[in-house]
Amino acid sequence: MEFHNKRRQQFLDETRYLTQVARLPESIAYFAANPLGSGSTALHRDMLARLTSAEERMDLIFLQYTAGDSIEPLRRELEEVIAAYERYGELLWRYRKDRNEVVFEFTSLDDYCQLMQLIGLCFLLHRRDLLPRVAALQDGLDAVGQDGEGNGGTDTLYEEFMAHAVGGAARYNTDWLCCSKPYQPLFRALTETTPERRLIEIDRFLKRWYKDLAGTGWHDSHKPDAQGNQGGYYGYWSFEAGAAVLLLGIEDDASLHQYLYYPKDLVAWSRAHAALSDTRSPQAALRLRCEAGQPCPREGWWATPAQAHSRRRFRLGEPMPDLHTDYGTTIWQWEEDPS
Repeated sequence: MEFHNKRRQQFLDETRYLTQVARLPESIAYFAANPLGSGSTALHRDMLARLTSAEERMDLIFLQYTAGDSIEPLRRELEEVIAAYERYGELLWRYRKDRNEVVFEFTSLDDYCQLMQLIGLCFLLHRRDLLPRVAALQDGLDAVGQDGEGNGGTDTLYEEFMAHAVGGAARYNTDWLCCSKPYQPLFRALTETTPERRLIEIDRFLKRWYKDLAGTGWHDSHKPDAQGNQGGYYGYWSFEAGAAVLLLGIEDDASLHQYLYYPKDLVAWSRAHAALSDTRSPQAALRLRCEAGQPCPREGWWATPAQAHSRRRFRLGEPMPDLHTDYGTTIWQWEEDPS
C-alpha cells in the first residue's frame, strides 16, 4: 500500500519497479564495459553498447521519479547519465570519423524528445552546470560561420533553452524547429511576453504532448502485451514543460496539474530548493573532459574510450598521456572513485 500511495503514475506497479530497479544497474554496468551482440565491427558493437548503457541510465531516473523516490539523489544520477552519453559520443565520433555528428538526432522524434527531457531535468534539478556538457554533445567542433559545418542554430527550441542556460544571451539565431509537433507551443511559451500567454501556450503544449509523441518507441509502453508483460515503461514525463514553468517565472501552475505527465512534484521541489547552488560552475563541468597533453584538472580516476580498461588515477596537474591509438586525439573523462 505504501508504494501505491507514493508512486507518481498509476501505471507502475511495485513488482515491475522492484524488478527493474534491480535489473537496470546490472545492465548499465554490463553495457558500459562490454560490446553489444549486434554491429558491423567491434567499434560499432562497443558504440551501440555504450548507447544502451546511457539510455538505461536515463530509464533509471525516470523509474525512480515515477516510483515516488526521493528527488535529491537524482541530481547526482543526472550527471552519470550525461557522462554515459559522453562515452557513447566519443565512440560515435570515432565510428563516424566526424566529431560534428550529434549525439541526439534533431530530426528523430525519439532523440529530440529525450534531448528536451534531459535539458528539462538539468534546469529542474538545479544542475545548469551540466548544460555545457549537453551542448558539447550537440554543437560539434565547428561553429557556424567557420570552416566546416557546425550544428549551432540547427533548432530554435534547443537554442532558446540553451540561451537561458547562459543567462539569456543568444548563441545562434534560427527560426527552424525540427519537431513542430508537439513542440511549437512550447517554443512560443518561451518567447511570449506576458505570464498569461506563456501559461496558455504551455497548456496547449501539454494537451497534445502525449498524443503527438505517438511515433516514439516508448509510447503506450504501459500497456501489456499478449502475454501480459509490460513493455519498456518507466514513466511518461514532460520535464521540459516543468523547466519552462520555472524559467518563465510562472508562479501558479495549478491548471497544469491535470496532465498526468506534468512533473508537478519536481517543479515544487525545484522551487523549494531555489537557493540550492549547482554542484559545479559551467567552466568546472567542462573540465571533466581533458585532452592528452593538458594538465589533469582534478585529482582522481580518469578513463578514455580510446582504449579498453584505461581507467587510472592521476594527480592534479599531472600531464594527461596520449595513447597514440587509431582513435585520434586521446580525450580523458572523469570517473567516479571505483572503490
